[in-house]
Amino acid sequence: MPNEDAALSDWEELGQWLQKTQDRSANKLSYAPHPSSLLARDEQGMAEGSSVAAVVRSLLDSAVDDLTAAYDLVAGLGRLHPAGIPTLVRGSVELSCIGMWIMTGVGSAGRQERALRVAHDSLFNAGKYFSHLAGNSKISDSVQQDARRAAGDLKAQVDGLLGSASFLGLKKSAVKSALNRTDALKETDKQRGTDFFSQWQLCSGFAHGFSWAPQHFNNFAYRHVMEGGGVITGRVLDEEKAFVLLNWGRQAISELLLSFNQGLVSAPPGARVTIQVSPRLEEIPSFPTQPLP
Repeated sequence: MPNEDAALSDWEELGQWLQKTQDRSANKLSYAPHPSSLLARDEQGMAEGSSVAAVVRSLLDSAVDDLTAAYDLVAGLGRLHPAGIPTLVRGSVELSCIGMWIMTGVGSAGRQERALRVAHDSLFNAGKYFSHLAGNSKISDSVQQDARRAAGDLKAQVDGLLGSASFLGLKKSAVKSALNRTDALKETDKQRGTDFFSQWQLCSGFAHGFSWAPQHFNNFAYRHVMEGGGVITGRVLDEEKAFVLLNWGRQAISELLLSFNQGLVSAPPGARVTIQVSPRLEEIPSFPTQPLP
């Protein structure tokens, strides 16, 4: 039927876009900044692997991986995973928004501080993990020793990162400040006129196993009154709703990609410049009216 054919075409187009985007992420030579680009200038004085471009690239690649995995759950299983798909979309939206949040820092100093803050947050959390593992008497001595070495290596990386902050004239206290992802998503929405935070909240409801998320989003399937009292209500995630979720992730990645690419091309210096480009709404396709055949 025409509607079914249109729906299939939409799914195929999304799959092709994801394949192209993932192929680019898989190529280590992708996203190289032009020597006169804003992001190339941002690299000066920053430790290897913690530059603005490097941190944003890492977030972008992970966001693409999450969304590709969500798409594969739709395409490869005989049923739609009711929690796995929104959980992966949640990661894609969150990672993309953190990347956008970094890019919209004011000038090089603003972007550098945010990138270093994201890098420090990762190292700090890794340090807590390995420090706890090193003191865990329930595991073998060899694993504890490996954990102690890892904790020491992480401390050296943190010291190097904070050294970069000092060299750049950034406040160490700002770089060490805990990263609040809720605030970052809300700020991204405020700057871009988007609604990523609400999408992330709904997907988080699925990820944490809360009942309100499927009750609000999924389609009603049945209601069963149990003998002796109590009611069981069943809801399902269908192809149409899954497509909505996947396009939330696509929109977030598209927004990040456009801004990232803008920061990689040649540009005149700008002390107060932020990097923010938003796609037109028609660039994000609407979801089909019929399920995938």
